[in-house]
Amino acid sequence: MTEQPQPDLTSQFRELGENLKDIMQTAWESEEAQKLRQDIKTGLSELGKAANDAVDEFNASEAGQRLKEETQDLKARVVSGEAETKARQEISKVLHTINAELQKTIDQIPKAETADDVADTDPDT
Repeated sequence: MTEQPQPDLTSQFRELGENLKDIMQTAWESEEAQKLRQDIKTGLSELGKAANDAVDEFNASEAGQRLKEETQDLKARVVSGEAETKARQEISKVLHTINAELQKTIDQIPKAETADDVADTDPDT
């Protein structure tokens, strides 16, 4: 019986790697790939320009000016502490209302008799 030589897997993997590298390089350098990259670059540039134009138009509009004023007003209220004070007051009102409603519910629940109450009414004592 003669032993069959083992295939050289290392060289086959090396060859596969080289072939994949060549295919990827060829695809990357192809005219279609270069055109696609240029189209993407141009498209992104146009998108950026359109977004900048939209922001500029909004900033110049009445709504943009109103938003800017409201933002500055909010910032001033936060810095002055007015926003925090108002938030605390509103939270306090909500908590007060919740507690009052819970207390009403508690007051409507019949009280359970305690062991002492039962002992006082027990005829055997």
